[in-house]
Amino acid sequence: MKYIYSILISLFLLGCSTNDIDYTLARMAGNKPAGFFALDSVEEVNKWSFETNDYKALPPNTYKKDWELMSPWNGAYIYGGISFGIENTDVNEKGLLVGYGINMNSSIDKYGDRAKAVDTKDYNYISDLKNTYTNKKMAKMYYEVHGKENYPCIVTETGFSDRGVKTKSYGCYKFNKEKTKAKKVGITFIYTKSQKLPQAYQNLAKEYTYEDLLKRGQRVLDSLYIKDGWEE
Repeated sequence: MKYIYSILISLFLLGCSTNDIDYTLARMAGNKPAGFFALDSVEEVNKWSFETNDYKALPPNTYKKDWELMSPWNGAYIYGGISFGIENTDVNEKGLLVGYGINMNSSIDKYGDRAKAVDTKDYNYISDLKNTYTNKKMAKMYYEVHGKENYPCIVTETGFSDRGVKTKSYGCYKFNKEKTKAKKVGITFIYTKSQKLPQAYQNLAKEYTYEDLLKRGQRVLDSLYIKDGWEE
């Protein structure tokens, strides 16, 4: 349980209380202990991958300096999803001051309105969808194509300035041949820089930036493979 901040920050973004987070973690894990892990080198990271029955992707680019300046790259397997990230080394004492998080999950649904809109790149749907959000911090929403089979993706960028958090999420889709089922793989990049960052951490925040996270994470997007298999 030492390094779980990339998961917790995602729950805080949803406005969850501490009790809500405890409950959510338990439910997501099927009321079983989640599988937490930490990797000790670039070589160990490169032997690992995001992989479940629904998808597979390579990890982000990592560098030797990460283990010198930040925590080890660490993560958790929770109910079919995977969280992976790094934080300031003293996160347990100081809290999350500077951090990267990458969360992945998947779902299978019927080929409904959203799947059809993504499949046909319906821009009116994107506009209508954005207007349904009550979150005024919504920044951008648009289509892109990523992955080994050129999956259509809805991209959503958000900023939570009051919490020092920026996110960029990709909802990438694959459809069965009959166009009756849609499999969605969600990939979210989460950058945290505390709004009350102490002076001693200013150089660290210059080294670890939102733009750097996205550049490293391009490897995840490029290598994404959504597997066949359509049982919900």
